[in-house]
Amino acid sequence: MSARKGQGNTLGIAIAIAAVLAALVVLAVTQVRLPKSTAIKPPKVEPSSVAIARPNGGNAELRAQVELYDPKPLFLPTPINSSDPALPATLRREPGSAFKAIPPKPLFIEYEKLNIELPYPVAMPENPAEVWRTGETANPFFSFGRINYPYTPLPKRLAFLEVLQAKTGRTVIAVPLSTDPKNSLPAVDWQPLEMAVAVEPTGLVGEPMVTGLGSGFDEVDDYFRAFIVKQFRLGARLPPGFYMLRIGQ
Repeated sequence: MSARKGQGNTLGIAIAIAAVLAALVVLAVTQVRLPKSTAIKPPKVEPSSVAIARPNGGNAELRAQVELYDPKPLFLPTPINSSDPALPATLRREPGSAFKAIPPKPLFIEYEKLNIELPYPVAMPENPAEVWRTGETANPFFSFGRINYPYTPLPKRLAFLEVLQAKTGRTVIAVPLSTDPKNSLPAVDWQPLEMAVAVEPTGLVGEPMVTGLGSGFDEVDDYFRAFIVKQFRLGARLPPGFYMLRIGQ
């Protein structure tokens, strides 16, 4: 019984509070007045000062402004940047009348008065076979390499010898070596070789010494070493000193 009584009291308090709140809402709606809203007036629009005007009208200032701001290229003549006065009709000259006061002096005679007989531009062929070659251009290089001019054949040589002074590098001897009568040079494709020699007042000091890789064949190196000493006699041709020999084909 006590629990039911407590729930009834709580329900009654809640109903009383809701009734009070409803009364306050009704009172606020009926008694409280909101301020009246003021209408926003649109801004006053001033009338536009832009108007359509013709440059050929009576406004001289507007016409001058239009001419100054004209987008035409400046190199075109206008009444502002050029002066082109109109000539009167009495001063205008017709075409061909500018030099009437000067008498003509022709420098060329008319073609009909020369009476020049020009030959026929195309020669007539002498036989029917030449008709097929009419219009062909002659070959100006036809005779090149077809004439046997007299010439002297180059002498046969064994090799070419060049002797340089070791101290200065100056060439003291440059001669071709004549063919060996015995023809004991090996018939191989040998490479140019280089030798070093020393010369005293009495002649060569020993045999020439091959420097570098030589000719690539020992037989060729030995042949030229003996040829220079015995047949060419290099020691009798040079003053004392050190020399470099270059032998090529």
